[in-house]
Amino acid sequence: MKPDRIGKYSILGELGKGSMGVVYEGQAAPEQPPVAVKVFFPDTQLSPEELATLKDRFDREGAALTSVHHPNVVEVLEVGQDGGHEYIVMEKLPGLNLKELLQLGTRFTLAETIDIILQLLAGLGACHKSGLVHRDVKPANLVRSPQGEIKLTDFGIARVLKDATLARSGTVVGTPNYMSPEQIRGENVDARSDIFSAGVLMYELLTGRKPFDGPDVTAIMYNVANVQPPSLRFYNGALPEELDAVVFAALAKRSEERYPDTEQFSSAIRRLEQSLHFRDDTEAVLNALPASPDADASIGGAISGAPAPGVSAAAGTGVRASTASIAGIGAGIPAIPGVQLSGTVYCVDCGAANSESQEFCLSCMRPLLKRSTIHQMAAAQARMLGRTRRVDMIFLSCLSVVMVTIAIAVIWLMFFKQ
Repeated sequence: MKPDRIGKYSILGELGKGSMGVVYEGQAAPEQPPVAVKVFFPDTQLSPEELATLKDRFDREGAALTSVHHPNVVEVLEVGQDGGHEYIVMEKLPGLNLKELLQLGTRFTLAETIDIILQLLAGLGACHKSGLVHRDVKPANLVRSPQGEIKLTDFGIARVLKDATLARSGTVVGTPNYMSPEQIRGENVDARSDIFSAGVLMYELLTGRKPFDGPDVTAIMYNVANVQPPSLRFYNGALPEELDAVVFAALAKRSEERYPDTEQFSSAIRRLEQSLHFRDDTEAVLNALPASPDADASIGGAISGAPAPGVSAAAGTGVRASTASIAGIGAGIPAIPGVQLSGTVYCVDCGAANSESQEFCLSCMRPLLKRSTIHQMAAAQARMLGRTRRVDMIFLSCLSVVMVTIAIAVIWLMFFKQ
């Protein structure tokens, strides 16, 4: 039930709901702009330990945000308590988050992606200087205003570097598709984990595909920790070759091999951007669009929020959804059990449905084995066997001639030489 008032704010309506509470639209006075009021309303079925953990995360978010002031980080106006419920008052952000934009079919050019990532890195840099690691950088936590301004939100699992008690080794928090390898392993993380997540986001915006995906959480986590995604140009051939080096430096599996801080990552992007202006095809490169966006509808995105449009509630809850349906959704092609769709190639590793034009599975990133490939391999093998047979026949013929010649020579020596 919606409260009429929280603190000094009149509640106008509900903006959203999550695992830690409800976000309302509030207003302190009629002449003042509306704000977002996030109230801690946890699930009543949670255990006392789970409730304490969520409350700790909620309190941490408020404390973390009050220490950061940056144009690219959501601004906290007030942290308080009313009627036994903690609340955080934040600016109400206009526009949609990047997840919503991707689901609507929005595609971002290279120039737009560079602008988004530079703003994100600026906001992350301010957080890192305040001793905070966000740990959940993903499209849903980046709001883009109609003017193109990016705001980083949702610090619910942010880690305060100065407080070692807030990070527990072996605990995995975050959205699998965007987590760093060390975060996957439950290790302590630092600012370079956010840099990895920013690299994942940059890859997705440039290609319309997540670099690390899979039919289930286990597969996604394995891919994050072990699999190198394809070149950006595999999905978008108009992108410059130099872009791979910039993005994959952020996606290095070992944290010490990544950019040490957001300034280094930003500098690499700016140097690349400047170099692009000396090309003959500058405009075409900067306006390069991915073929089609891959909305945050895979299992990695679904387990941290509501299911995406077109995904059933069962699939949205994550791990227990059928592999066939999830694999089909992740690849952009509906998977129908027992039905072979024309123009569709099914991955022999994970079973995901892929377009026949794809060379790699969009779910597990392994090479696709196609009928044409099998026929080509069979034909190549037949040609090789044919060549081998001809060589064998020539060899045997020569050997036979030699043996006959030797036999004739022996007979001649034994009977006619005397």
